[in-house]
Amino acid sequence: MSTQPNWDNNALNRAVHTMWAARSHGTQSGKHMAAVEDLVITSAVEACKGTPITFLRGEAATLPGVYRPRKNWDLVALDDDRLVFAIEMKSQSVEKISNNANNRNEEAIGSATDLRLAHKKGLLGRDRGDSHRPWIGYFFILEEAIQSTRPARQQVSAALPTDSAYGTHPSYEDRYRLLCERLLENKLYDGACFLLSNTDPDAVVKQSDPSSGIDFGSFMASLEGYLAKYCANRT
Repeated sequence: MSTQPNWDNNALNRAVHTMWAARSHGTQSGKHMAAVEDLVITSAVEACKGTPITFLRGEAATLPGVYRPRKNWDLVALDDDRLVFAIEMKSQSVEKISNNANNRNEEAIGSATDLRLAHKKGLLGRDRGDSHRPWIGYFFILEEAIQSTRPARQQVSAALPTDSAYGTHPSYEDRYRLLCERLLENKLYDGACFLLSNTDPDAVVKQSDPSSGIDFGSFMASLEGYLAKYCANRT
């Protein structure tokens, strides 16, 4: 594997702003994240030189499930008849943000749980006797605007005391950042990335501190390290 990453912050900025431009024309095609996916694929190819990995996107990136017949992921990598990795890539504008937040959380948790169980049931490829476990990634880009970064107007409350990590008026930025941290911390996903980005083409994409493990560099280092090991020990 190359000692230098196949991306830099300028490339990441360009990819994210290309995404916002594409998203302005709609998300139904599922192609608005293509520029970000390209960054991941370029690094994945370099990490796994000589191994015939097939990358699938769009409708082709559909995998079998257990709690549902199938699930469409955003980027999937196959080694012949075996899943190598699957990545969920989401972007959230401030439009209708209040309607989508809880759905995003539940979807992220459910998708990982279902994929892990599908792997245990042997639905994600032939067993080659090597204790293979697919790498799962979650990638989230939130639009930076007053609606996403200001404290919530309504205090968070429940029948019992809520987790103090959320505080009393968590912003959507706080909620999504904590979601990514906990998806990683609790090993639902092997890699998670949270980015905050203004839609202005000249704005710099904001990342979490590397110590959190949810910056883009940590996300890619995890995937590249996994792939280098997988390809070196491929059976």
